[in-house]
Amino acid sequence: MNSTTVEDATEFLRNVTPFQDLNEATLRNISAGVTLEFYPKSSTILHQDGPASDYLRVIKKGAVRVFIRASEDDKVMIDTRGEGDSFGFLSLVSGDKSRANVVAIEDTTCYLIGRETVLRLLETYPAFAEYFLISYLNKYIDKTYKEMLKKSPFYGSGDSLLFTTPIGDLSTKNVITASQDISIKGAADIMTANRISSLILLDSAGVPTGIVTDRDLRDKVISKERPVQDAIRNIMSVFLIKADAREYCFEALLKMIRYNVHHLLVIDNGRLKGVVTNHDLIMLQGTSPVSMVREIESQQSIEGLIPASKKVNKIVELLIKEGAKASNING
Repeated sequence: MNSTTVEDATEFLRNVTPFQDLNEATLRNISAGVTLEFYPKSSTILHQDGPASDYLRVIKKGAVRVFIRASEDDKVMIDTRGEGDSFGFLSLVSGDKSRANVVAIEDTTCYLIGRETVLRLLETYPAFAEYFLISYLNKYIDKTYKEMLKKSPFYGSGDSLLFTTPIGDLSTKNVITASQDISIKGAADIMTANRISSLILLDSAGVPTGIVTDRDLRDKVISKERPVQDAIRNIMSVFLIKADAREYCFEALLKMIRYNVHHLLVIDNGRLKGVVTNHDLIMLQGTSPVSMVREIESQQSIEGLIPASKKVNKIVELLIKEGAKASNING
């Protein structure tokens, strides 16, 4: 951008929440990297279930309508957004697909802020993260999800549980823990004996200090040929992500996506209540292999198998991410 455009973008963002809380140097750095894009009236900017947005779009001039198509004949309105409002955040953070349709309802110009810049701001500025990860998402849920539950049988199924189930109800009870001073082999033995995929490690005062998972054992021990007599604390992940037991599973899922983790510690009134995994959330949504088998067995016709068949690729993808072997998936 030329200096005039950088000045214009800086001046604009200085008066937009949550950018107004950033310091001048940060604002100018952001402005130097933004681009301007024009969308004619009635043009579709983001498509529901289409590619994820690579940008956070901040409306400089104009307005857009955000809506979700619950079915071919049913459209659920989320919001109308104008100057200073933004859109595309959810799909940008998740990186998988666009959650809604966004259509320009008048000629609209937006500042485009790249994904890496947004993620860096979320990491660096707590107030910035709070605005999007709490205020923005709550607004999204309040305006949209209750309406979906009323209108669409699809959103009234397993997906709805993400928005109505407290994470404390899903978390593993009687959490298995161990001292951070035990050996790698000792930790692996405990995990094997209890058939668990993660082990919470405690210091001498009984405070959680880290977590070790099956993946840690594969990536940090077996592949590196590390001696199993080493202390488990040397390979544990100390970056513990926590969720309050009263948070909904949707919020927990966002944390997993945001921090790229597969396990969350669930805290209830300051005490460790349990652990929840991404596999738990998969099961909750009804996309586990077990629920798929039940769905297939309940069908009485070839036509009835069509909806179930569309879920197969998704389940295979999830199983691969969970570390399942090809032979086990085919079996």
